[in-house]
Amino acid sequence: MLSSNSIITTFGGERATEQPITYDNTKAAGASLTQAEYRSTLCTNLKLPTGPRSHEECGRKVTSDQLKDSSQNACTNAINAAYKQVFGNAHVMDYERESSLEAQLLDGRISIQDFVRGLAKSEFYTKNFYEGRDPMRTIELDFKHLLGRTPRNQAEIADYISLQARSGHGAVIDAMVDSAEYLETFGKHTVPYMHSWRSYAGSYQSSFNRTAAMVLGFAYSDKAIGNDSKLKNSFSSTSNYAIKSPASASYKFIGTSAAWAGGRPPKFLSKVGTVLTIAGVMEIVRITLTVAYSAITS
Repeated sequence: MLSSNSIITTFGGERATEQPITYDNTKAAGASLTQAEYRSTLCTNLKLPTGPRSHEECGRKVTSDQLKDSSQNACTNAINAAYKQVFGNAHVMDYERESSLEAQLLDGRISIQDFVRGLAKSEFYTKNFYEGRDPMRTIELDFKHLLGRTPRNQAEIADYISLQARSGHGAVIDAMVDSAEYLETFGKHTVPYMHSWRSYAGSYQSSFNRTAAMVLGFAYSDKAIGNDSKLKNSFSSTSNYAIKSPASASYKFIGTSAAWAGGRPPKFLSKVGTVLTIAGVMEIVRITLTVAYSAITS
């Protein structure tokens, strides 16, 4: 439960710290055809706890075989949450939606993990978060959209930029979605969410600060806030990256004239106010006496 004055609420982070959204209607899987599928199946069969290893949850984590909703309503909620997370809160027109992927998810032919992968490889994602973007910005957004956190250091970004240069952006997406971190944090049936608002095991203070720098506010869209890296300065400095509150959270006050010295109005305004106050009181007294006299004489 977040307090009302938590800095997380300034950025709308309480929306990302609520109960994760899950959906599971997948049919029984056949033989694994790739190493990634084999690792995923192996991890699932181990029934290890899923979710980020948050300090406040250590020792009481629910195991991955917990009840999952397979209703159509749960599927709709999961689809909407996935679009919002993977597409960075961008508005998506009907013709930009991945209707084929949605149908496969509803029919149980793919899992949430595969649905997320498909969205990240879609034309919409490529156009808005890869083409024409600073490579560092692209990788930052991949971390946010797919792993629910910001990069820990420059080396982590450099590794993925190198992979992208060698094998393309699709290889970066596969590497993240098939990673042990993804499976441990979200499993196959949970929609990714920005979990770095919380204090999870192995995280630094800078992770929280970078999360604030990336999120900016719950009403922002990742495709509308620029093509350049938002974290470049945080990696070039040894000190913690300062948190800047979003513009929407700043209160704006209308300036007053210099004549209002010390927050008090000019003398002539005070006199005018006094005269009007006295006149108002006299008018109220006159009306009261008139009504009382009429009542007595009638």
